[in-house]
Amino acid sequence: MKTKKSYTDTDPECQPLLEADDEDGKDFISYKQKRCSLRCRRVHIWGLSAFVFIYSLTRFIVPAVYTGFQRFRDDHTIPVPGDIILGRCANWTSTEGYPDPAEFYVDLDAPMFVSYGPLAVGEIEVTQANHTGDANKAKVTVSVAFEDYKFLEYVEVCEVRSKDPNKEPESGVGIISVPWLPRQKGRFHVLVELPVVDEASSKRRIRSFRTRMPSFVHTFRNLADVYFQWLKVATTDSPINAEFVEATSVIINTSNAPIHGTYNVDGDVSLITSSANIDVNLNLRDSAEVNRGVLIISSAWLSTSNGPIRATSNLTTGTREDYGGKFNIVAETSRADIDLDFNKTPVEHELNLMASTSLGRAQVTVPPEYEGSWNMEALFPFREVLDTRGEKVPEDPTGRNRSRVVWDYGGGAFEEDGAIVWDREGNRKGQIKLKSTLGRTSIVV
Repeated sequence: MKTKKSYTDTDPECQPLLEADDEDGKDFISYKQKRCSLRCRRVHIWGLSAFVFIYSLTRFIVPAVYTGFQRFRDDHTIPVPGDIILGRCANWTSTEGYPDPAEFYVDLDAPMFVSYGPLAVGEIEVTQANHTGDANKAKVTVSVAFEDYKFLEYVEVCEVRSKDPNKEPESGVGIISVPWLPRQKGRFHVLVELPVVDEASSKRRIRSFRTRMPSFVHTFRNLADVYFQWLKVATTDSPINAEFVEATSVIINTSNAPIHGTYNVDGDVSLITSSANIDVNLNLRDSAEVNRGVLIISSAWLSTSNGPIRATSNLTTGTREDYGGKFNIVAETSRADIDLDFNKTPVEHELNLMASTSLGRAQVTVPPEYEGSWNMEALFPFREVLDTRGEKVPEDPTGRNRSRVVWDYGGGAFEEDGAIVWDREGNRKGQIKLKSTLGRTSIVV
């Protein structure tokens, strides 16, 4: 006859001493397990509810209450940012329909354009003037469209100057609004007209051109006669398009919007966005210049997420022979494809290229002049070297009748190495590195 065990454990709630055939003990364990499971479920539900409540409170409720309170106060005070100094402001004169555009003339050496506040929304367009004027000034025309004329009470459009004494002086135009969101809505259009080039010079040289205008679409027209030493563009949630710009250094930064255009760069170019595509033509020129004892290498950095990257590049050295040169190209995205192609490259150049993505294809079409190693990081079935030469013998770009050789050193389940050279003893100073997590990598020869 079985005897019941008494629960004498130090913690009878959690660890009762039982025998395997003790029916009461089994029932007790089942009961405790159900209680623990129910308790854990309640904790998870309460934790998730607390997270949703706090997130909703900080993300939606508090801003909505603040905006409602500010609308009730109807405060027209427009705070002046601490990094700029205001000059002459626009005086909107028209009382019917849209007001007359405001005009400003800013120094051409280092123009800057900034915006602050939720009502500062619109487009900035940079073009070359088709008329003569002050050769050292850029004409800026600001027009505005709105639903209610009261919109103008919440915004200011003024001449601005940079306040930082440690930096080179900058001047331009700023659009500033109240820090809260009234019911009135409007949209600005900023037209920047750069002066025409005189007959004595081939390019209109601008030391620095900078914008920091969130929620402003940026459009650069064909600026073939303009050379920027430093071009920096920053916006958010708005596309950037450049028909043609030429510069020593270019930094383009936006978010949730695409970047398009043609960029002719002597130094470095950075094109950065998120959740959108990058589709550009790059003309990289290695001028072999030295800055403070450091050799300037022509480089490009293309970065996005959840969007494809497509770039067609021309690599040059700026010399008559178009020989040599060193170039670095980096392309990064996620959950999208990368497609890099080359139209023209110099003989005996050194190209270091890296393309990285996930859940997408990384493909590069190797230029005929390229010589160097290659590396692909992807799962074994998704790595390929596409030899498009067929029976056609490729022409040696140096004219020495060398043969094009493609080496495949093999690899493991996740990586493969090889080289592409002219002749078996060819130069291998370049490097191409492709990486795709759960995606395909392709090298087209």
